[in-house]
Amino acid sequence: QLVAFAGSAAGVVEALVVQPLDMVKTRFQLHEGAQQRIWSTMTGVVKEGGVLRLWRGLLPEAAGMVPKSAAMYGAYHFLHREISARRGGVDDWVTAGVAGALSGVPEAVTVQPFQVLKVRLQAKEHAGRYKNTFDCLQRSVAEEGVACLTRGMGPTLWRNTVWNGVYFGSMLQIKASMPQAETKAGDAALTLLSGLAGGTLATCFNAPFDMIKSRFQSELPAPGQPRRHRWTLVSLARVAREEGPRAVYKGFAPKVLRMGLAGAVAMSTFEFVLAFGDA
Repeated sequence: QLVAFAGSAAGVVEALVVQPLDMVKTRFQLHEGAQQRIWSTMTGVVKEGGVLRLWRGLLPEAAGMVPKSAAMYGAYHFLHREISARRGGVDDWVTAGVAGALSGVPEAVTVQPFQVLKVRLQAKEHAGRYKNTFDCLQRSVAEEGVACLTRGMGPTLWRNTVWNGVYFGSMLQIKASMPQAETKAGDAALTLLSGLAGGTLATCFNAPFDMIKSRFQSELPAPGQPRRHRWTLVSLARVAREEGPRAVYKGFAPKVLRMGLAGAVAMSTFEFVLAFGDA
């Protein structure tokens, strides 16, 4: 129960801190033209609907973070223990990486419906379409059926398993390479730095899957028209062919900032809550 609570707390804190960067990232990913700049996109969003516009999509993001983080950290904690036990008590980057990758499955399934709503609320092309989160949910289900909430499940699974595997697998290696901390504050600082480094590294591997996930979820084809995006790798290849190879990394800069910061904040919050609960 403490692990689940710590995971939920980590998710909420993460969502509040990084939401403006998430908005910018989504706008980058959905833009099919030339590369954009973070500051100009951010100021454009503010002009579009005020400063609070940067936090549009926060409700489904935060609501999804609680069960998502609980599922991810809970699964990771369990799987890490089981895999280590089956390997004779070995606790290395392989154990952490495999446990991390597998923990991405329940995380992806849990967060999927919330991500569909968040992306649609943030998409510039849908700016005047939805009043709020509940209106987005009601209209999406009414127009497309409940199955619309599963849009992008494939790339979501790719995104989460890849990120978690690299993140958890690299964390131990990164932290072990740093000087040994002599105080709790020092250890917390090392956790923060290793989380930032691990989150940034993981983002380098999963960014294309996150980009195509956003395009899957924002797509609203006209009645009777086929969907443009159906298969993750096929869609990625199409984007690379039509927009250039660099296009699969659209949103990479704000995503690195967002996910690197999120990894550091989430892991630090998670360990702080666990330590506080055990005190």
